Amino acid sequence: AIATTMIGLCESMVYASKAGLNVKDFLNAIAGGAAYSKSLELYADRITGGDMAPGFMVEHFVKDLGITLRECERMKISLPGLSLAHSLYLSVISLGHERSGTQALIRALETMNGS
Repeated sequence: AIATTMIGLCESMVYASKAGLNVKDFLNAIAGGAAYSKSLELYADRITGGDMAPGFMVEHFVKDLGITLRECERMKISLPGLSLAHSLYLSVISLGHERSGTQALIRALETMNGS
């Protein structure tokens, strides 16, 4: 669940930035409603501050996502959000952030969007 929650958080931050909004104000506005998540609470300030220190390293996260994907294949179930998260986090690794925290997903999304 954390993988797709982090995608939503990071994508919303890229959107806000590209829309010319103050990202911190945007995050404060959505935090009070249905868009609230523990990830928003724990990671928003770290991401906006550029703090990519790991609580859990991307390289370990990708390993775990891969294990889960293989188990899904064995069980013959499809979880497209999981596949998307795995792919996006591989992009994070390709940018050299394998030892960063999972919030480094923002770096891949920024790169994809010319930020």
